[in-house]
Amino acid sequence: MKKITCVLIAVFLAGTFSFAQVKRIYAEKNGSFIKYKLTHPLHEVEATSTSEVCVIDADTAKREIKQALVQVGVTTFDSGNSNRDSHAMEVIDAITYPAAKFLSDKITQNGDSLKISGKLTFHGITKEITIDAIQKWGPKNLEVDGKFDISLTAFKVDRPTLLLMPINDDMKFWFQENFNL
Repeated sequence: MKKITCVLIAVFLAGTFSFAQVKRIYAEKNGSFIKYKLTHPLHEVEATSTSEVCVIDADTAKREIKQALVQVGVTTFDSGNSNRDSHAMEVIDAITYPAAKFLSDKITQNGDSLKISGKLTFHGITKEITIDAIQKWGPKNLEVDGKFDISLTAFKVDRPTLLLMPINDDMKFWFQENFNL
């Protein structure tokens, strides 16, 4: 009887610690977004998507994000100008490559600052990128704000031109993701 009790306690404790507080959490649609900015010598363009899917595995007891996955349909970005958005979808061949996806490999935490390294797949090409982010843990929520840049030519996107001048090669992104714990 003593052996059975010890085995049951060991199994219970092992289960309790191995499943600790790591939870899979989906970002809330309300208040979450991804934005990009393209710059041309004559003007800048910003577009926003609120249709991304962002999922994290987080240890809520330790307040640590263990892994992140984000996917967004490229046609969901809105710059406020439907002609410009249609042209952007042609440039990035949205029919062939309808989504961009990021999967983290490593997340380094220093206080509230995060360095999120992983693979970004965009325009059919996968590249390693690093995202700088800030996490804000509340009693029942988590907000993650971050930013990163990509090179359009590195992802084999032909840069559009206006008045024979191409847009800058760097495309800037920033995001905010809100999670209910």
